Amino acid sequence: MKHKNILTSITAIALLSICLTGCQANTDAETSSNDTSTNTTTISNDTSTNNNSSVDSTDNNSSVDYTENNSSVDSTDNVITLNGSSISAGTNVNVDGSTATIVTAGTYEIKGTLDDGQIIVDTADEVTLVLNNTNITCSTSSPLYIKEAENVTITLAEGSTNTITDGTAYDLIDPATDPDAALFSKSDMTINGTGSLIVNANYNDGITSKDTLLIESGNISVTSTNHGIEGKDYLMVNGGSITVNAGGDGIKATNDMELSLGYIEINNGTLNITATDEGISAISGVKITDGSISIATLNNGIKSDGTIDILGGTVEIQTDDDGLVFTEKTIGDTAVVNVNGVAISE
Repeated sequence: MKHKNILTSITAIALLSICLTGCQANTDAETSSNDTSTNTTTISNDTSTNNNSSVDSTDNNSSVDYTENNSSVDSTDNVITLNGSSISAGTNVNVDGSTATIVTAGTYEIKGTLDDGQIIVDTADEVTLVLNNTNITCSTSSPLYIKEAENVTITLAEGSTNTITDGTAYDLIDPATDPDAALFSKSDMTINGTGSLIVNANYNDGITSKDTLLIESGNISVTSTNHGIEGKDYLMVNGGSITVNAGGDGIKATNDMELSLGYIEINNGTLNITATDEGISAISGVKITDGSISIATLNNGIKSDGTIDILGGTVEIQTDDDGLVFTEKTIGDTAVVNVNGVAISE
């Protein structure tokens, strides 16, 4: 399912007005850029705000419906057991050595350890993967690769610890389209459940969706050579405990082709982000309504080519650069925002 009609015409008007607005210097904690390809200039804290400039991204319609407690597998044919160097599975899964390819819609339980292999989803339908104490390592590609699906849900089984680890080099046929993350999806992806997911990304990115990425719950830890967690069209966090240690950006949204996309929204949860580049990076906007966010970075704390709207929650940023980089910002009365120990408000 796609959720692409997000920003309204009001947002487009707000973005147009931003392009016509100059900037003036005042603080190192916040910066505004009218030309994101060149330099940023500092703007004052008394910048007038427009409540219509926030990223109106959810309206409670962009969540993927799921029932976490109803994630039992459809049949024994949908149980995938990893046995070190081999895989056992039913008729709905094609097994070739240490590679299992899911070709039929349904809910699949994956359990056990795979020393050097891959799980692939390749179907036009909806698929749920229940990770139940799963440990997958792949030395030459993405250990968990969603090649095609209508949408995919990754459910972390209660009480389970699941680990995904890739190698330092991938065997790529087409670098432009082949996977470049330890958990990689070309389709809409949702992560939920109460278990734990540990991602060790030694090649490039940790978790990537080339469509939309929704995190509803779970204990998620990502260590990545490059970016930590990426959703192209949008990245939305509604809950969970997320820890990212990234050599690039911590979390990001990258679609720069449509004004309504390329945004990040955080509605709840706990995020602890350590990054060499931006802590949070988005194209059209960043919207935070609740949750606890801690960012430590050598670059900017939160960067948006459009708006930053922090309407609630707590945001703590430690940075060697700017705390907030934006064209326009809104900080709500109940939000607590600190950059290097200095409170930031309107």
